[in-house]
Amino acid sequence: MKLDFTLDTHGTCVGQLRDELLQLEEVANTWKFPYDIFFVLRVLPESYGRKTSRRFDNRDHTLELDISISYEQYQRMSKHEQREVLGSYLCNYLSESVAKYKQHADEDTQNQFLARVKNWMLENNWLDGKINKARKLLAQNMGLYEVSQQLQMPLEEIEYILLRMNDYEPTDVHPDNIVAGKAPPYHL
Repeated sequence: MKLDFTLDTHGTCVGQLRDELLQLEEVANTWKFPYDIFFVLRVLPESYGRKTSRRFDNRDHTLELDISISYEQYQRMSKHEQREVLGSYLCNYLSESVAKYKQHADEDTQNQFLARVKNWMLENNWLDGKINKARKLLAQNMGLYEVSQQLQMPLEEIEYILLRMNDYEPTDVHPDNIVAGKAPPYHL
């Protein structure tokens, strides 16, 4: 099967995260599934009003998932946060989308495919990754430095996670996105 991720973005870490998804694309090439799945990840300002959509092309046997991501929301997130939020969204939307086309893949085939995707995401910190682990450790009153050392994450990021856990809603662009913004834009 072919699983493909393309982008329409600039100024967030989603471009770098898409590069991480290349490994999933390669692994998926070895899987058997009745149709191909193409994702388009669009990080756009909310003012555009673009909605997430899906479409199945019977001629090509492809499922096209066009995902709209809030530029404003992702600008305030670290790269790790973006990975976990995007991973959760991709997994849920993929599951929901595949379930809509039962005539093309039976339930057992769907479940096997979705389990493989989920396992890859778990193994590669796209689900239940470092951010979630840091939250759990901080909730157990482990010190910032200890969490930083245990998860091998910068202390500043652990502090940021603790602030977010205590309802701090940042208004500035996260430094990870400033660095990503200096890279050439990813276009569709």
